[in-house]
Amino acid sequence: MVSLEREDYPTQKPEDLVERMIAASSNPGDLVLDAFIGSGTTAAVAQKLGRRWIGCDINKGAIQTTSKRLQTVITEQIEARDGSQAELDVGKDDGPPPPAQLAFGVWRVNDYDLQVQHNEAVALACEHIGVERTRSDSFFDGVVGKRLVKIVPFNHPLSPVDLEAVREELEARPEEDRDVVLVCLGKELAADAWLEEWNALRKGKAAANRMEVIELRTDPKYGKFIEHRPAEARVQIARQDGKIRVEVEDFISPTILERLEMDAPLFRAKVPDWRSMVDCVMIDPSYDGEVFDVTLSDVPEKKSDVVDGSYELDAPAGETTVAVKIIDMLGEEVLVVEEV
Repeated sequence: MVSLEREDYPTQKPEDLVERMIAASSNPGDLVLDAFIGSGTTAAVAQKLGRRWIGCDINKGAIQTTSKRLQTVITEQIEARDGSQAELDVGKDDGPPPPAQLAFGVWRVNDYDLQVQHNEAVALACEHIGVERTRSDSFFDGVVGKRLVKIVPFNHPLSPVDLEAVREELEARPEEDRDVVLVCLGKELAADAWLEEWNALRKGKAAANRMEVIELRTDPKYGKFIEHRPAEARVQIARQDGKIRVEVEDFISPTILERLEMDAPLFRAKVPDWRSMVDCVMIDPSYDGEVFDVTLSDVPEKKSDVVDGSYELDAPAGETTVAVKIIDMLGEEVLVVEEV
């Protein structure tokens, strides 16, 4: 028998076990941290037990799985409590604790997954630049044409120290006459002076070991994959006959499209329906600009299902601010806010 809480996540823990630990070590309203959130069991149990929670994970699939799971839990709590949220200082023992919050946000804390790891960075750069990997070389990462390629770790800009390391490696290979391409995320100004002096001594067709730098932050030809373009949505929000009507007309995630192109480089990937890129849609008809209270949550039950895109809610009395949050399949959020 398969548990209903199973999320097909390899390291998932049973909720009963996590519930015993959280209940024994915290009180309603306390803050629970899981630095490796995985399938979201800790956050889901904390939410059910009236605890606040923070979850972290470098795996975007884990964030996606956790978000969908928590949206389901919160939607059930909203329906059970008629949308109300109790004070944190509960002090009651009759029944399960009320939820400490009825909304959550997903924060992307790094501009690019810099430790995406160095191995993935190497793989991505090699794919875009056309590098043939040389796994037998302990220093250089591969070759492009007849030139050696060295990818500088993305957690720091190219510096004279990195260039000196290349120089020392070439000196240890006196027979090596190929030029060198260095790939980096950015570079220090001092590196330019070092390179200018190095290459000035290597002029003419017979010159060996000239160095070229591809700086991915600024290179118009090769830097595309490192550039993060945020997702965008076109949403119509209107008040009519005492109802709030929301129509998601279009959604585009450049990151997803870029990933599809990398997975299928022989053709340009096309997505016929924007809904196939969307993981879920949530709506707060009375958004205060700080806390997103989920009143409607469209979370497809099956992986093959898609969101509806058209929604109708009861309109609050008077002018209100409606917020629509759209989360794509990689966990990136788009928030559309409009007064009606």
